[in-house]
Amino acid sequence: MQGTGDPVTTSLRVMVVDDTITYRMIVKSVAESITGIQVVASANNGRVALERLPLDQPDVILLDVEMPVLDGLETLKFLHKNHPDVTVIMVSGLSRSNANLIMACLQEGALDFVTKPLESNATRAREALRRDLEPILTLLLQKKGHAPKAAAPPAPVMPTPAAQGSNGGAPNPAGGAATPRELRPALRRTPPPELHPKHPSGAGPHVEPSAATPPPPAARPQPPQPAPQPARRVATQHGAAPMRPGLLLIGSSTGGPAALTRVFSGIGQALPIPTLIVQHMPPVFTASLATQLQKSSGMDVQEAREGLPVNPGSVTLAAGGVHMVVKEGAQGLTLALHDGPKVNECRPAVDVLFQSVAEHFSGPVLAVILTGMGRDGAQGVELLKRNHQAWCIAQDQESCVVYGMPRAVVELGLADELLPLDRIGPRILELCR
Repeated sequence: MQGTGDPVTTSLRVMVVDDTITYRMIVKSVAESITGIQVVASANNGRVALERLPLDQPDVILLDVEMPVLDGLETLKFLHKNHPDVTVIMVSGLSRSNANLIMACLQEGALDFVTKPLESNATRAREALRRDLEPILTLLLQKKGHAPKAAAPPAPVMPTPAAQGSNGGAPNPAGGAATPRELRPALRRTPPPELHPKHPSGAGPHVEPSAATPPPPAARPQPPQPAPQPARRVATQHGAAPMRPGLLLIGSSTGGPAALTRVFSGIGQALPIPTLIVQHMPPVFTASLATQLQKSSGMDVQEAREGLPVNPGSVTLAAGGVHMVVKEGAQGLTLALHDGPKVNECRPAVDVLFQSVAEHFSGPVLAVILTGMGRDGAQGVELLKRNHQAWCIAQDQESCVVYGMPRAVVELGLADELLPLDRIGPRILELCR
């Protein structure tokens, strides 16, 4: 029995849903090998998973995409509508059809996805799966430790196999994918002056109020904040937006596909400058994301390829599995791809693109850092600000699925504006006109 003075151990309750018994066993063993993870149930299709949900009460569901009876997408729609506190991570094979389904799942509220390893060796396959799962599950475990899960709502009526495709999830009031409650800590509206020593009056970056969380009244006393760590100082120009940028750079990771869709919906038209995007994704999936962004925005979005010109009005997404860089040619900037070592555990990496722009592009740059785990992009923004007239917009904490990459640029004093997701597209359009 646990003593009254013993620390409370936090664990994350996980359900594994896959129609293949062998893969259910692999995913279960990999998940249980991660500290703090407890696999409480498994199911061979979505309907069985939904039936077990009230009894097993998982925090997270590792959900296969293609299954009989009730597939992953329809299961996710039901969970999104009726169990929004359950975080869903999709598990998928590597194929074009699966990639299109994964894009739909990310729009419906899935937090992220992992691919089934192609390794024929069982040990290497488990190691590959663990490398993908561990950062996501560890993050969720940390968030659960700070934000206990709410009580489960009454069990709703589950969809029947015949109803597939007709019982979609309720739309998210804010648009785009749902944000798991565990991953939305409250935003500190005004960062302390010490984090932004270069801003006039020490006020930090411009922070756009969020409609979902209005700022507190001015008269309300604020609790004291802990003293922040000293910010690294870089050569930069803050205070007023630069002249119209010659290049738009965007970096994103976890939650990025849905965030990118909303950003480009907010832009609403072709820009007079080139746009280069790095979204952390494996091969095959980036082509599907480019197609989705093109359909949803009406803009010309394409996956990067070797030698592609960087022309005004173009929108190019880095291909999964390779780094994207710019290089100078006789006709101007073109793209180059290479499979060099991972940077920040990523390939493609935001920092790799931003560094190449700092070296090979001479005009003003607009850099946008969206939701994502880790710190990829922070060093790249610092290089851009040293070498260029560069302006940086970071997505605010409240609207991020994971406030990692934006936090990194804010804590280094590199963010000029801190905006909610729905304000970023219109602001980009305003700066690029």
